[in-house]
Order: sequence, then C-alpha cells, then structure tokens
Amino acid sequence: MPLPEGLTTWLHRDFSFLVGPDNPQPPAPPGNISALRDLSGHGTHVAGIISGCSPAGIKALVAASEDPGDGGYVPRAHTGEMSGMAPACELVSLKVMRQSGQGTWVTSSSAVIRALTYLRTEVNTDPGVLRVHGVNMSLGCEWQPDQYAAGQSPLCQAVNQLFASGVVVVISAGNFGASTTLGDSADTSAVLGSITEPAHAQDSIAVGSTHREAPHIFGVTWTSGKGPTLDGRVKPDVVAPGEWIASAATGEVRAEAGMEPKAGDPRPDCLLTYAEQSGTSMAAPHVSGVIAAFLSARPEFIGRPHPVKDLLTRSATDLGRERYAQGAGLVDLMRMLTNV
Repeated sequence: MPLPEGLTTWLHRDFSFLVGPDNPQPPAPPGNISALRDLSGHGTHVAGIISGCSPAGIKALVAASEDPGDGGYVPRAHTGEMSGMAPACELVSLKVMRQSGQGTWVTSSSAVIRALTYLRTEVNTDPGVLRVHGVNMSLGCEWQPDQYAAGQSPLCQAVNQLFASGVVVVISAGNFGASTTLGDSADTSAVLGSITEPAHAQDSIAVGSTHREAPHIFGVTWTSGKGPTLDGRVKPDVVAPGEWIASAATGEVRAEAGMEPKAGDPRPDCLLTYAEQSGTSMAAPHVSGVIAAFLSARPEFIGRPHPVKDLLTRSATDLGRERYAQGAGLVDLMRMLTNV
C-alpha cells in the first residue's frame, strides 16, 4: 500500500526497534509504512483528536457512549461529522511503542529520545524554516527520584532541547493522581506530586484532564496527574477535556469497543470507526490541536514556543480548582487569538 502524498509523507519513522533488548528488529527505512501501522490504536485515537476529520458523505460508526446520562448536566447530541481540533494540520508519525511478550504496550527512553533528536537534527535542519512546529507526547511513566532530580532525566533534557530549538512540546500529565483505582475507590484521596515522566520537564506544556462537557461542575478528573513537581514547580500547566473522548478507532481500541468489521461486510464505512477513550492522553492532543490551530492563524508565532506557552496559560479559563490540579485552567483558543 503506497503512502498518501503530503508534506509529511517521507518524515514518518519507526523507532520501536529501540524498545527492549529482546527485539532484534533492524532500523526502519526512510518513509517506512510501519510507522503508520497501529495495532494498539492509542496513537490513532490521539492523532484523530488533533487533526482527524471523517470523510464527507460517509457516516462514521461510533461506539455506544459509556458516559452516564444522569450526571447532572445536559449532554450534547452526537453529530454526523467527527472532527479533530485542527483538521487541516498534517501530522508526522514517530512510532516508539511495541508489544511486549506479556501483551502490554511499552516504550523506552531511548526510543523517545531518538525520536525527539530525529526531529531536532534531521527534520528541522534549518531553525529559521521549521518543518515540524509542535510535538504531542501522550505517554508517561513513573520514575525514580533517587536516580534523577525532577525534570532532569535525559528524556526531560531532550524535551527541553527540542523546545529550545523552536518546537512546542505538549505532554500528558499522567493518570496517577488518585490513591486508588476504579475497582477500589472507597477510600480514594488525591495524590500530589504525581506528574509522570517526562511531563515534569521545565519547558513542556503538561496537560491534565477535565470532563468533556461540564468542567466547571466536575472540575479536574480525579485520576489526572497533580503537581507540584518534586522540586516545587507548578504542574500541570493547563487542563483540557479528557473523559469519554470520541476519536478514530483502530487496532485494540476498535476491538475493545466491539466494532471489528465482520467478514464480507460490504459497507464502505465498515472501517470508519470511532470509540471513546479517557485519560490525560486524550487531554494532551486537545491542547496540541489548539496550538496547531493558533499557529495556522498567527504564523508569526511559529518557532517561538515560549510566547506560545505564555499566551496559552494566560488565556486559560480558571475553573476555581487548586492550581496543582488545574494549572492555569482550561485552554481557550478564542481567548488566545484575541489576547495577542
């Protein structure tokens, strides 16, 4: 299957061969299509939130909502057309995850650092003419503070280097902000200092999660990673919708939603499937899409991540929650555009 032609066609890369010593895959060739194969479905769901758009004239198949209907608010009706935040934005796929022998999806600092270095040294070769303007990292892990100070790991340093080169870096804040899980929530308490690696990098835009419809009522998602960082800095920077977010579904996400196409299904839309996912992984691409849309309207800010981050936080809507839970508040694109 040939790659679709576009400005980013030959920039996709697969760095998953750097994950784990038991994976002897050779380096992927330039423009390899394996970077666009997503057996997990997580990356596709995230990409759809940033710039997805269902084709005109074809009705998408949307999995049934898991959002309770008696939540004290009036939910919006689903529309026929599904669209991400910045549907005209072109994306570069940098694959950094692979499936372990236990069936879980894992990555490594080596793979992510190599991907970020690739952008900084091989794609954006001329800092005056950037080809990639922003990076979304809907990933994170727990970390050992006795090994690296908060925000000072090699991965965090790679994030800060990319930011310093002119690229906005948006990272999910993690989902360790509560002391229990859904299966044992009787004695749940908030966990401060739960921002995951590498969202506590100084220059990153760390994103927490809110309810998709009523953030003023429900505030910050209870599992969303909370600050401060262990060296005392305010994180997350902002929050965005991250609960029951509908986006493109493929791989395991589509299978778990019960939407795998049946053999011999003649419908042309049988693979155009959407499902809901929750977490800060879904909140971060909302912010990446806001920034992509902002840069398309105000291209003079391309290559100036510090002013973009400052404007993003100054334009956020205060939800009346603790700053270590909401940061500056809920992102607001229209206010960003009017505050310039």
